[in-house]
Amino acid sequence: MDETSPSCEVCRATYAGMDPPKDPPCGECKPNLLAGNQDAVDVYMLTRGQVVTAGMGSVVDISFPAVKVAMDLLCVKDQRDCFMKVRHLFHEFKPKEEKA
Repeated sequence: MDETSPSCEVCRATYAGMDPPKDPPCGECKPNLLAGNQDAVDVYMLTRGQVVTAGMGSVVDISFPAVKVAMDLLCVKDQRDCFMKVRHLFHEFKPKEEKA
């Protein structure tokens, strides 16, 4: 994850809104990643909201074109490996379907 991920923005705003305001613990909340996983995490964070849906709005998968564009923009070298890791991350953290 980089410093511009949505969770970092929310964290900064939360700490800034404290009385008195405090400095957020930037860099301390992120897990230590193996170097080979950093690209996948960066791509996932950029594309996790780009999804493919089916009938009644159920989420089926992450958008493959969105992942490809993100990998190109981030100059990911081993795109096949990164793509598989991003799909794994997506399905691991995919929002659970609401029950009717």
